[in-house]
Amino acid sequence: MGHESLLNELWQSSLARLGGEAVINTSARELGAFQRARAVGCAADLLRLILSYCLGGMGLRTTSAWASSVGLAELSSVALLKRLRKCRAWMEYLVSALLGAAVQPAWAAHPAFGRDEHSKGR
Repeated sequence: MGHESLLNELWQSSLARLGGEAVINTSARELGAFQRARAVGCAADLLRLILSYCLGGMGLRTTSAWASSVGLAELSSVALLKRLRKCRAWMEYLVSALLGAAVQPAWAAHPAFGRDEHSKGR
């Protein structure tokens, strides 16, 4: 099995664990991470970009170049950064879905960001 086919198989397995492409697309739109297809064709492609950037050890420029070379997306490093900045809530949702529980983000209880509804009055 070649490197590229192994990567594609792992990617398909990851998508399935997250509920499939339909769930990925719906959750990304609802949480404001993906508004419309332009340089990035769909939310699943955006997720692949995010994971490549975060886990691949590449910078923004290299991730943009890689995305272009594999036909995933045509966007600059600045455009990629703008998209990444909109994905925080979506990533929290996906991680909590993988963990199987509604996980409160750690930053929500931090005094600088205010406490959530459950911790008021404590």
